[in-house]
Amino acid sequence: MLSRSKFNPKLLQTQYYPELSQSYPAHPQPQYNPAESAIPEQERDMADAMRTKLTQYTPGSLLALANTHGFQRVSIQLFGFYGHGKSSLINLCVSVLRNQPYQNFAGSGWSDGSVIRERRDFPLTNTVCITDNRGFISLDQGEITEASAQLRGLRLVDESVNWDRNMEEKLEFLVQRCHTPPTDFVLPLIVYRGTMNLTTEQSDHMKNFIVRSFAVTGVFPIVVLIESGESQEKISNNFHMLGASYVFALQKFQMEQPERDNETDVEILNILTACLDEADRGIKKRQRLGREVEFRRQVQEQIMVELELEREKVRQRVREEIKQEQDKTSVTPTIVSLATD
Repeated sequence: MLSRSKFNPKLLQTQYYPELSQSYPAHPQPQYNPAESAIPEQERDMADAMRTKLTQYTPGSLLALANTHGFQRVSIQLFGFYGHGKSSLINLCVSVLRNQPYQNFAGSGWSDGSVIRERRDFPLTNTVCITDNRGFISLDQGEITEASAQLRGLRLVDESVNWDRNMEEKLEFLVQRCHTPPTDFVLPLIVYRGTMNLTTEQSDHMKNFIVRSFAVTGVFPIVVLIESGESQEKISNNFHMLGASYVFALQKFQMEQPERDNETDVEILNILTACLDEADRGIKKRQRLGREVEFRRQVQEQIMVELELEREKVRQRVREEIKQEQDKTSVTPTIVSLATD
């Protein structure tokens, strides 16, 4: 049975992110859940119909958009910590959409963070791909800033992912990419393994990442839970409180024994449908903006974020140096006193 927790965006705006209430109006949430009483044959028919609809998708088609802002493809960009199942989700999505047995398309251990060093695209259809990524280490401001550059289309696929670039590297990338608006709309998707708990610090960082993703793309990230077990409801609620609109759970799928079944197929197809629906909403928000003007704004905002990050690093170094000097000063009188005695 598919598990998809519901969310009230207006509650989030008024209680947690009031500053977003003007730019993120409440809207009817699309319904993706299959009937709970569906028998396997009905599920297979439903899966075939959904698969056909997904393969026929083009950017803007779900909302019948006349202007797609120059976007020719949707890239479902995966984010998550090391070992949380990004490669497993890629393997499932490709296998289900192609309707073939589960295969390890992403490579064994490719996304566990110890192996992957660059992003990689895996085509799902002619107009949709899913993009693997290096796992987060701590999800601090440096990693969030680099992730926002990916979401803005300011990083190339197949290039090395470095969560801690120096300012010279960042400016070089910006110069290389700032002249050509991207043709991919990047839809953020967070993969989270339910057997691993978020610390309080990581929750704060995750909230910052979710808000930054919305500021860049115009949509909140979709969250996919893997192996959430009995903690599913608690984890789903936590992500809703952090800002996620949609939280899906793959209830039967196990990373150690990956396989397809009718229920998991429908879950994956619902996740992909939600991704494309949100992508079209994000594209629609940009219809009123000129493509070149919007891209220049994105570049300028990224530069400002990068500069502020560097300034904070300098401030942190200064604070540490001051503390070290204070520690030395506090130790010196003690040594003098002991020598006098």
